[in-house]
Amino acid sequence: MPPLQQGAVVGNRFVIDERVATDVHGTLYRAVDEKTGKTIAILMMDPAVVGERATTDKVRASVKLATDIRHKNLLGVFGMGKEGQHRYVARDFVDGQTLADLLDKKASAGKQFTLKGAYNLIAHVCNALQYGRGQMAHGTLRPSVVLINRLGRVKLADFGFAELRPAFVERRGSMNRWDQPCFPDAQGVAADDLHGLGIILYELLVGAPPSADVAAETAARLPETLVPVVTRCLIGADDRFADPSELKAELARAIENTAANARSGFNPPPTPDDEEPVGDEDDEGEDDDDRPVLTSAAPEPDAAPSAPAAPSAPAAPLSKKGGAGRKKKDEKGKGGFVIPDLGPAGGGEDDGTTQRWLMERDGIDYGPFTGKQVVEKLFKEEIDASTIIFDIETDRRLPLAEIDLFEETLVAWVHEKDKREKQRAEEAEAAAARRRTRIVLGTILFLLVTVGGGFGGWFFYQSTLPTPAKANLAAMVTVMKTGLPAVSLPEELPETAAEIRERREKERRDKLARASAAERARILREEKLAASSSLNAEAGGTGKFDRGAFDRAVAGRQSKMVRCLQNEVRRNPNLKSLTVEITVIPNGQLINVKMPKASGRGQSCVRKALRGLKVPGFAGTNVKVKLPFQFQ
Repeated sequence: MPPLQQGAVVGNRFVIDERVATDVHGTLYRAVDEKTGKTIAILMMDPAVVGERATTDKVRASVKLATDIRHKNLLGVFGMGKEGQHRYVARDFVDGQTLADLLDKKASAGKQFTLKGAYNLIAHVCNALQYGRGQMAHGTLRPSVVLINRLGRVKLADFGFAELRPAFVERRGSMNRWDQPCFPDAQGVAADDLHGLGIILYELLVGAPPSADVAAETAARLPETLVPVVTRCLIGADDRFADPSELKAELARAIENTAANARSGFNPPPTPDDEEPVGDEDDEGEDDDDRPVLTSAAPEPDAAPSAPAAPSAPAAPLSKKGGAGRKKKDEKGKGGFVIPDLGPAGGGEDDGTTQRWLMERDGIDYGPFTGKQVVEKLFKEEIDASTIIFDIETDRRLPLAEIDLFEETLVAWVHEKDKREKQRAEEAEAAAARRRTRIVLGTILFLLVTVGGGFGGWFFYQSTLPTPAKANLAAMVTVMKTGLPAVSLPEELPETAAEIRERREKERRDKLARASAAERARILREEKLAASSSLNAEAGGTGKFDRGAFDRAVAGRQSKMVRCLQNEVRRNPNLKSLTVEITVIPNGQLINVKMPKASGRGQSCVRKALRGLKVPGFAGTNVKVKLPFQFQ
């Protein structure tokens, strides 16, 4: 498939922005979802890798299952779609780099990960694999699917592609040198994740991919305590770790043992970047360098004073119970957390003692600081990954997250930050539980005091009352020996003639009012019906309106209508003519009968005379008919 151009639309909603990378299974693009406006990643799958229909169906089912697996170290997947003859996968976009890219950068600079840095990366990957193994294995684990964003967060991608492992093995030669060792053969998928973890761990610690004689290299290039951990990942499937969490725990113990050996005077094989703790003991609490530069603007490269090297202070002794690179127990960062030993920023390019960094706060540059002091302030939470840092040597001003020398430090910081947030959440929950307990106990105590005090006061009040003497009830009661006197009640007087007339007049008025209200409601309904020209247009007959049939039907009610007209003339002798207006709807019903210029009684009489009258139905809309009457 030719590369997609900027502006191309995939799946009728994803607009391609740019091509990001090409991997063994296809091409990755950055795109924008038109429906949500969110930046996402589109992986256009290589048809040669996806293979036949059966394989495609299995991959689609696995990707669908992967969309429900959510974890902070797992890359979110939205689903798999089809564009023409090509399959694509939509997933979260990570603004950062792959572990393979980071290994390339460190190798070209002659650097590699510290033990702590390697553990932090592997720990994040183990967390992701452990969470996902309950539903599926990864199956294609390699450095290129471990993503690190600009803030140091580690994300594991490509869950759901385990069915493609045989195709990856066949295309092993097209992979980068860090990924190739992860696909030595088509062994069982369930064991490949731990084998891939072992390969990644080896590459992090050694700084190079393993060769054919990986066992000899492991023994020669790694500390003795770490050799069994790496070897156990790379040996036969039956002897590997049971799950990623076991590997993570064993790796932590091995690194602790390495630090213990170093403290006891045993010198293991050298590990690059194995430096002293982040800060010196004498630096704790000192703010002499935390002062602003004269201006908020960055100094010119040639005008920046060359900061003298900070005097060497004695290294802080390690805690007896702490691991490698931990400060003493009383040397803690903000919130009571121990600042770990991360080694100098950059692992060799900056030895951590050169005062080359300025920190921007509210538009003012403070410093200069050493790399170790920058890391220390990060772990004390005095700064974060978004803090603007100015490099005096290169004249570059960037957020801390975008400075390559602090990449490994940021990965370790994210790992430490997760533990801090978890501990703070637990402490907050415990504090909330204590507050709830105090509230409940206080409420119970208040009720006891209130109720007890009330009862005590009542009993005290009763005790102050005088004791009543025994009464002689017999002497106080006088027996009534005579009967009750008769009481005559007034009889109800009959209605007078005036009251009867008033009552009947009121009843008549109420009856007329009810009839008038009902008549007005009926007139209103009929007017609304007559106003609809399409009312019941399909409920009539098939022919036209028959005026002759209408006249014959109305003639049967003519005598009643004449009486109504005669009464109206008696009430108003000046009348010369009246017109009765009738609306006929298609089903033959007569509605909205009116007689303009007539009294209310006259109109009501005419409506009663024509009530219930129907004529033959017809097709079409309502028909209005007028019946004029002349008086001699």
